[in-house]
Amino acid sequence: MHILLTNDDGIRADGILQLAELAVKNGHRITICAPDSEKSACSHAISIVKPLHAKESTLFGMRAIAVDGTPTDCARLGVFLLKDDKPDICISGINRGSNLGGACVYSGTVGAAMEASMAGCPALAASLRSFTQTDYAAAAQITLRVAEWALRHPLKRGEIYNLNIPPLPLEKIKGIKSTQTLAPVYLTEARYESYKSEYSHTYFFLCDGEESSPYPEDSDDVLNQDGWATVSALTWDIAIKRDVDKIDEKF
Repeated sequence: MHILLTNDDGIRADGILQLAELAVKNGHRITICAPDSEKSACSHAISIVKPLHAKESTLFGMRAIAVDGTPTDCARLGVFLLKDDKPDICISGINRGSNLGGACVYSGTVGAAMEASMAGCPALAASLRSFTQTDYAAAAQITLRVAEWALRHPLKRGEIYNLNIPPLPLEKIKGIKSTQTLAPVYLTEARYESYKSEYSHTYFFLCDGEESSPYPEDSDDVLNQDGWATVSALTWDIAIKRDVDKIDEKF
């Protein structure tokens, strides 16, 4: 496979480099196009006025392009730059921290994968459920396995697979399980702590709100916490697919 790698943790993050190294060892060809610094929680933000600066180099023998834009910028620019050497799939990650349930709304990892798919390249978002673990060996093996499976089970343009991996050794992970039940993560009240400086400037710091509990047993979060690597299919189409009250008035 020719794999386009991107992320939101930055081009030198452990997750993307360890995934790239394993992919090359497995005979895949890699091109990296990723942010030049961390751009977490950018969601699907894209630059429409500011020009992008791209610096090309080589990382461990791989073509690597560092971009001063968002993860979405990197995915779309990567697809453009490779238009004459199209990648088989874009993998966004491996992210530091999970992207489960409502976290997908904020995720630059998910946003980058979605943008690649919208631009015509099959895509997978991959995340490891840990902010402290630096060994991505098991996560990288599972990510490549799911990427190969994803190409055999293609989605429509504008749809992606979202993979989340528990922070466990490979032999302790129960397996890979599909779920379309997303946990209501981040459906919480708005909470901030305020601080007033000696110059009377007021600052607000975001705090976590209380999570609804318990989550559904078949949800991505619960299955992932139970030791499963979870895969969900996501789409750009955020319209509600059920009956809702409608307005239809003439003036």
